[in-house]
Amino acid sequence: MIHTSLLRKILRDGKPFNCKCWKIGTAEILTYNNVVCTSSFFENNTANLLFVESREVRKVRIICIFEINDEEIYI
Repeated sequence: MIHTSLLRKILRDGKPFNCKCWKIGTAEILTYNNVVCTSSFFENNTANLLFVESREVRKVRIICIFEINDEEIYI
């Protein structure tokens, strides 16, 4: 298990990672493979994730990320 502070370091690192997060509203589990964080917003607690292969960008709430690189996250 890793702490949310380490999660933020991984996001700032700029290296590709895999993560799982919940979708707001439906609680559906989304799996993102080979993504890079392009930017994060502390006030909104969100991050923009870029899919390396398709170049698609998704905005994710950091609190919804519950697993990164096969490690669970705790608060």
